[in-house]
Amino acid sequence: MNKKILMFLFPFIVGILVGAGGYYLIFNGNSSEHQHMDEEGQLYTCGMHPNIIETEPGDCPICGMKLLPMKSSGGKTASSGEKKVLYWRAPMNPNEVYDAPGKSQMGMDLVPVYEDDGGSSGVVSVDGAMIQSMNVKIDHASKRKMSSNVTTNGVLTTDERLEYTVNAKFGGWIEKLYINYTGQKVTKGQKLVDIYSPELVAAQQELLTALAYQKAITNSSDSEILSSGNDLVNNSIRKLELFDITRKDIENLISTKVVKKFMTIYAPFNGTVLVKSVSDGEKIMAGREIIKIADLSNLWLLADIYESDLSKIEIGSTAKIQFSFRPEFEYTGKVSFIYPTIDPKTRTGQIRINLDNSSDELKPAMYGNVALSGKSSGMKLAIPEISVIRSGKKSLVVLSLGDGKFKPVEVKLGLYSNGYYEVLNGVKDGDMIVKSAQFLLDSESSLRSAVELFSSSDKYEDPNMKMKDGNIETKETIKANAEVVKQTSKENKDPSIIREGIIDLAIIDVNGDGKVYQDVMDWNVLSDKPGRCPICNMELKEVTIDEAKKNLKDNGFEYK
Repeated sequence: MNKKILMFLFPFIVGILVGAGGYYLIFNGNSSEHQHMDEEGQLYTCGMHPNIIETEPGDCPICGMKLLPMKSSGGKTASSGEKKVLYWRAPMNPNEVYDAPGKSQMGMDLVPVYEDDGGSSGVVSVDGAMIQSMNVKIDHASKRKMSSNVTTNGVLTTDERLEYTVNAKFGGWIEKLYINYTGQKVTKGQKLVDIYSPELVAAQQELLTALAYQKAITNSSDSEILSSGNDLVNNSIRKLELFDITRKDIENLISTKVVKKFMTIYAPFNGTVLVKSVSDGEKIMAGREIIKIADLSNLWLLADIYESDLSKIEIGSTAKIQFSFRPEFEYTGKVSFIYPTIDPKTRTGQIRINLDNSSDELKPAMYGNVALSGKSSGMKLAIPEISVIRSGKKSLVVLSLGDGKFKPVEVKLGLYSNGYYEVLNGVKDGDMIVKSAQFLLDSESSLRSAVELFSSSDKYEDPNMKMKDGNIETKETIKANAEVVKQTSKENKDPSIIREGIIDLAIIDVNGDGKVYQDVMDWNVLSDKPGRCPICNMELKEVTIDEAKKNLKDNGFEYK
């Protein structure tokens, strides 16, 4: 009986054992094989040239950067083990997209965008090992006290209200000059110069004649005659006063009846001689400047303030100034005036600070470092300056979403203070932001693509671009092209096409065809002939003069 049961169950037992063995072989074997495939399938890419993909570590054949491991993705097909390419884009303009590989408008190789990279949210994922190798550091957007202090430079000048120019109201000769040198101190009422003038002698004689006539008609009964005598005297006195003859000298002339051959000019206040324009015996014309005097007991310090900082300054703001001749001492003054205009060249406004100089230590034209205490701004949401990416006219920061995910967001910035920007909108208190390696994230994980897609979600194709259908470059072709680029760049790198200061496009357009070649990364690189940028090695793009002017204006360069 037991033997019959055993013989009956034997086929089932064998089936169970065979099934278990098969299950083990299938699943464990496949797992091992899958693991082996993963190890063999690790790919490496260049952060600056994502189209470079290798199966082993090494250097990029184009730029020489170390290749980094690519993050494995669930978007691989079952048959080929490769990610599906959604479209191809220009590496420097992610909005320039194509459905086949080739060259961009700037002559650069197009970059593939894979299925798992094509999300519209702008979120990018970076492998943990890559994050560690790039030394990515995270900070938090938080509220902090934003100081309105402004640091700038200033130059001392004289107080315009305390300047006086001595000039001649009549022609003549310098009879005697009491001022011997520039810089001489003078006191109020001190003699400055004696001037001989025939005009002055004639004017004095006219007064004496008028006085004699007035005396002669004293007994006249005709009121008109008496009035004419008085008018004649008054007019003669007025003429002398217009010649700057003092009332004391006029009274002395009336009492003594002695005509002086010269007129003495006196100092109007205490001061220092800044300019001595004449010498003894010199002939002068009416209106000639003789001496310039200024009271240096009070000086003005004129300081330039950037437009963005003008709102922080107000009349009465305290200023602390240091000068190199006495660096250990700090002078204190107040903002007394804010000039109403902006310098169109430097884009700065100017403020005036009054400084007491009763000790005569300070000299006009001295250069000083100025620290201004501006308006109090209170607690503001702020982010580190180093976390901000400038993208044209926009400002962006990279948010860390955790798990290796990052997202660029546009922010509106406010006040700047001690390495921090106030954030008006775009992030909220507590948001984690990348404060270092954000530019590496930009290149290594196609963050620039996410930034551009964030600002413009509509992709476009350029109808002027013709693609090479199915022309996928091999590793050998890439290396060959890289050598050609390197050789060409050596031949075409001309540092003289890096323009500085005010850029004169008319001079650059040598052949006068109304077109120039401009680098789209370094806008001040301009040439009249094709070539490559000596800074970034990019091929220069042909543009019209008007387009070049617009590019320079949009990116903060001056031109004419």
